[in-house]
Amino acid sequence: MQNASDTHTGTETLARLPLFETGFRVFFLAAALYAPLALLLFLLDLAGLASPLAGATPLSLTLWHGHELVFGFIVAVAAGFLTTAVPVWAGSPRIHGAPLVGLFLLWLAGRLTMTFAGLLPAWMVALVDLAFVPALAFMIARPILQKRLWRNAGFIPLLLLITLGNILFHAETLGGTGTDGAAATGLRFAIGLFVLMTVMIGGRVIPFFTSNWLARQGKPPLSDSPPLLVRATLIACLLTVLASLFPLPGWVLALLNVAAGLLVLARLSRWQGGRTLSDPLMWVLHAGYGLLGLGFLAAATSHSFDSISEPASLHVITIGGLGVMIYGMMSRIALGHTGRPLVVSPFITAAYFILILSMLLRVIPATFLPDWYFAGIITAGAGWLVVWCLYLVVYTPILIRPRPDGKAG
Repeated sequence: MQNASDTHTGTETLARLPLFETGFRVFFLAAALYAPLALLLFLLDLAGLASPLAGATPLSLTLWHGHELVFGFIVAVAAGFLTTAVPVWAGSPRIHGAPLVGLFLLWLAGRLTMTFAGLLPAWMVALVDLAFVPALAFMIARPILQKRLWRNAGFIPLLLLITLGNILFHAETLGGTGTDGAAATGLRFAIGLFVLMTVMIGGRVIPFFTSNWLARQGKPPLSDSPPLLVRATLIACLLTVLASLFPLPGWVLALLNVAAGLLVLARLSRWQGGRTLSDPLMWVLHAGYGLLGLGFLAAATSHSFDSISEPASLHVITIGGLGVMIYGMMSRIALGHTGRPLVVSPFITAAYFILILSMLLRVIPATFLPDWYFAGIITAGAGWLVVWCLYLVVYTPILIRPRPDGKAG
């Protein structure tokens, strides 16, 4: 029979693995494994095939897959980025070993309880699933506050607000309905907050990476964006996200989304992405940021003219903006932080194009070709599965092995 010392020894063994040397390793691998799984079960159900989750969850698989792609997949990516970046920003020790193992196991517990929610008390499912994001916020808050990194302190309330979105989701499921009222509002709110976070991070790293890349090519660097444009973009995005919580008139939501979208695209236009087309690791970030801006404009259209449905506009943001930005950052960080050259595999370059194509296949048939709606969803889903399988093939060996230069991290 296993005792406490055996469990402790097992945790110590896990903590010594290269996978737990830095946050991006374990959480990027977990995200890449979970992204196709969370969609595959939904696609099986959509196609009328037997789902392994039949009877295991009280939620519709549409609602389940939406929750898991947001609070499972995207949250894991955010955890990988923040647990890696915050210690670098703060000049503090890496988050690794046992604390990282504990954080990952908390994420994994949330995924298991959500998958088998029908077999567990609803309050237990909610409690376990809600625990991860506040734990992540607490873990990154300490170095941020100790070093007074006020520029980065905004990530702490953002994470707590994302938890609020998850609370809204569970508030409805605890009521026994499992429908798309408060739960859908919670999902939209959390997605909006992740978009805001991505606009913040992208607005810092894309011009920085681009300037460095241009300098290596012997080209003039970028000029700084006007501070007023930066502040206006973030405020417009924040107001748009907060507005999603309230039953406002469609024209109000449309105006907010138009303002946010145009400001995001205005910032992007200053970063000279056209000069980086020879480097996939560079242009993919510009493309993802642009799709965030287009996603806001698509949402405005859905609120005002109904020429594009709300689910279709949402997938411009989720598959296009968030998906492309996430994939680009995950492929770049895994190379840079393991001491490898920033040269992307041809398989990953192909994945960038497939991901953008998947977004188009999800949106265009749903908007303009209703007879091809079902085929569009299935084909877009297949593209999503291929994209993450390619990531796993290329990056699993990188994420689970020590750095080739022998350094920690």
